[in-house]
Amino acid sequence: MARRAKKVKAVSGVRSAASAARRTEVSELPTTQVRLGTVMRFAPGAKATGIKQFEAGGFRVASSSDFRMAAAVPNNLGGADIQYFERFGIAIVREDAERLKPTLSRATATKVVSSARPERQYHALGSATRASGDGYGNLLSADSEERREYLRGYRDAVNALADRMLGGWSGAVVPRGGMRFDESTATWGLQACMVPESSLTGAGIKVAVLDTGFDDKHPDFRGRRVTKKLFASNSSLDDTHGHGTHCIGTACGPLHPGSGPRYGIAHEADIYAGKVLGDNGSGTDRSIIAGIDWALDQGCHIISMSLGAATSIGDSPNDDYEQIGKVCLDAGTLVIAASGNESVRPGLISPVCSPANASTIMAVAAVDQAFQVAKFSCGGMNLGQDVDIAGPGVGILSALPGGRYDRYDGTSMATPHVTGVAALIAQSEGTFRGWALWARLQQLARPLGLPARDVGRGLVQAPLE
Repeated sequence: MARRAKKVKAVSGVRSAASAARRTEVSELPTTQVRLGTVMRFAPGAKATGIKQFEAGGFRVASSSDFRMAAAVPNNLGGADIQYFERFGIAIVREDAERLKPTLSRATATKVVSSARPERQYHALGSATRASGDGYGNLLSADSEERREYLRGYRDAVNALADRMLGGWSGAVVPRGGMRFDESTATWGLQACMVPESSLTGAGIKVAVLDTGFDDKHPDFRGRRVTKKLFASNSSLDDTHGHGTHCIGTACGPLHPGSGPRYGIAHEADIYAGKVLGDNGSGTDRSIIAGIDWALDQGCHIISMSLGAATSIGDSPNDDYEQIGKVCLDAGTLVIAASGNESVRPGLISPVCSPANASTIMAVAAVDQAFQVAKFSCGGMNLGQDVDIAGPGVGILSALPGGRYDRYDGTSMATPHVTGVAALIAQSEGTFRGWALWARLQQLARPLGLPARDVGRGLVQAPLE
């Protein structure tokens, strides 16, 4: 792990308020409406000076470490105006913009603060499959299957001819038995990623999923090592949304579920569920950055984030997450994030969302059962903001709160496939950490014969050794 920065001394009242928060039950936390603040990044070597400037300006500062032992980060940060993340050199100011202006202007002029931007909101990037019908949902309706098989065959023939003429990939993925999967023992996504063929389990690997929380009372997760923490403001501790439980189910679900086929990959990994998105499926920079910081404190090897905020053509990557991703990689932790669901293919391909558009965060696209890019999956439309890898993301069966199951669509569903496989790779060799784990995931990816703009290096594949 990276060496921790020196703790910033909190101003009077903040430390005692943080200590009181450790004794406060989640249900008793303040429920005032959250207002978006300002995200500041300090220049290298100027963090301590910057904090002193803001304290001199009358701002009360709380270190992220103040809430390290609390069950939840209180909505009012224990009465502080600023939450400071030492290891990232980033602070989030909760106060009004007008009050912030004089101090921020001085800090910027003296090059203590390198950037400041409005805090953003982020959202879960997956939803229930529309065609759900039986207990586990249906991927295809029976009355259209013959027509779809014909169109698939026609498309495949055209693609093969184009590949020969234009020099496309020679090793395009073709699943065993054609374009249909038998899901009697394992979901199609696990089969496509070669998970059932792998003997690895994820044992000894710590996987953090930052999402809407997790129903650790689901019968399929009895006996598992689970650590939970609440970061989202104005939210319950449990996963009332379902998105987080679904993602954790794919990444770390059981080898033998209580009902239906196997849907989980790293079935012996340790689960760290950070609730950074509230009950409505939305969160802010402060909750997400706090969740990443917590995962590093816990020694997690992989951080999975099936969340994002839309970007536009011409937008620059978020330098805050560029820095955060690099700190994580240097500490031996890989951050994996969903590329976004804003596309309406083939007519509209939207650029990779934030924070996945940071070059130090692995961006995951979604493919369907026919190994085509999902119509909603975002692409590398902005320079240097690329898709890195692809995973199954259409009609994905996984767990839901209350012992239930269902199929969801989204790059959110593709991301935990990559996360679970990353845990298997990390288990296979102790040197596969951080940057090396990133490289190994891409090395094992199977080409799809599709543009790198849409699927990166190809479909994620589990190690077989």
